[in-house]
Amino acid sequence: TRNRARQAAPRPLPTGPCDLRTRLQKMGIGDLFRAAGLSLADTSFLKLNALFPLMLGGAHMAVVSWVKGPASVVAVEALPVSADKVPMLVVASMPILATMLSVVALECLAAMAPKGYESQRGRAQKAPGAASWASCPAWVERIQWAQYNTWEALMCLLPSLYVAKECALPSPLLAKLCALFLLLRLVYPFAYALDIDLVRTQLWLTGFYATGFISFAALYPEIALPLVDMAAKAK
Repeated sequence: TRNRARQAAPRPLPTGPCDLRTRLQKMGIGDLFRAAGLSLADTSFLKLNALFPLMLGGAHMAVVSWVKGPASVVAVEALPVSADKVPMLVVASMPILATMLSVVALECLAAMAPKGYESQRGRAQKAPGAASWASCPAWVERIQWAQYNTWEALMCLLPSLYVAKECALPSPLLAKLCALFLLLRLVYPFAYALDIDLVRTQLWLTGFYATGFISFAALYPEIALPLVDMAAKAK
């Protein structure tokens, strides 16, 4: 009886280097970031407000460096339209991007959900927290969330473009900022799917800062344009 009890008793899990290596191999990229403290998950009030100014400063530096650097020129020239049409290309591309993300989530539901894709209740099936997501990998629902955020980003961009047009923001600056916005939105779903929340939030914040820069550079060119070495061009 004692021997049987010994055999039935669970063995303690190993805690040595081999066990640590196994755990690291099983962790996703998002888990590794969180293990290193590079995350906004379950963030306290103090940590959130300590990180936000740094992230906002990073967004400002990224936007200014992009506009002043050669990469923005290459990006604008690589797009299949002239520089003055780049903003309209970005606007036209955003619904396509959002729809593609929705299709990815839909196809995964069709393949993995118990009843497949339920077209008769599609919105309810794809709603945040719906039971149907339990049958899919976690990244699939995050792709659906990225789709929501894509529409929200487009809604932020459109008023900024209106302000830029009405206030005659220099076309080269507008093209560069829109190209940056498009690039960030293309990378954003990958960061969301991989659950790297800090990187995802920084991408979103930088894109949001770029849209704000479009509006306020048009409204206050004497303040904003010198930041990107365009004061002479504005005269």
